[in-house]
Amino acid sequence: MSAAFEPGDLLLAASDVDDREIDLRNHRGPGRILHLGADFSAKSVLWTGVEGLLVGLAIDPADGTIWGADPTGRRLSHLGRDGVALPVLALPERPFGTVLFDAEGTMLLGVHTRRGPPPEDEIGAANLLRREGTGWRRYELRTDGGHSGFHAVSSVALDGAVAAHLAEGGRHVYRHDLDADRPLEPLLVMPEGEGGRRVYGVAAIAGGWLVATGGGMLKLDRDGAVLADWAAPSPRGWTRVTPAKDGETFFFNNFLEGLIERRRLSDGTVVAAHDIARKCALCGVAEL
Repeated sequence: MSAAFEPGDLLLAASDVDDREIDLRNHRGPGRILHLGADFSAKSVLWTGVEGLLVGLAIDPADGTIWGADPTGRRLSHLGRDGVALPVLALPERPFGTVLFDAEGTMLLGVHTRRGPPPEDEIGAANLLRREGTGWRRYELRTDGGHSGFHAVSSVALDGAVAAHLAEGGRHVYRHDLDADRPLEPLLVMPEGEGGRRVYGVAAIAGGWLVATGGGMLKLDRDGAVLADWAAPSPRGWTRVTPAKDGETFFFNNFLEGLIERRRLSDGTVVAAHDIARKCALCGVAEL
């Protein structure tokens, strides 16, 4: 049973994986959502019922229910605020890893990876879906394959109808006009070459964007010009950025180490930090 939710509480996607001997090719465990207070104090734990690695997490603005996307388990999860499982969407099986809602409350789903030819079903080669009525609008967004070569849409952020998106560990943050279904100029392209920085997560903020680069993050203006380049306390694993509702701070988390920070948007200063005491589990963050 979930503890009572309060404004400012946090939900962290943190599957109950065994981190004693990590093999990321066979890395999975029961889907788990950590419910924390705004000060990172532990409140309760919710379980998705999906064995895999929970990545995406979002709260439906229409009813406050919780959606999760698990690309390893190849299933979506849907929970009430009491932690009880609710019906999920009827969709062909895909490794969905991103779930989010736009300003109008419309759900979008991103396909995390793709190997081999697309299945012959109603989704086909689409790697982003946007809810339209009782159906879905399908998009085939660009991807550079990420660090694995088969990552697709690992992170998505929205500025109105413009989606910024990337493949985990790739070098491009692409943009796509969803209303026109038209690719735009990339937001960011990292230089090629050994030792070059890569991109892992993107978030929209007022007047611009944040991009996680593994060992730090970039603050960009709306057109992609770099406004700030902030280092992380360790060189690897910083893969997610999530704006806070206060408009003044954001969350920055490390998958490899299980760390999450709250930082100021104005200067990148860390104002609070928390260790979930589990490595290679911490992914999506949602604020109540």
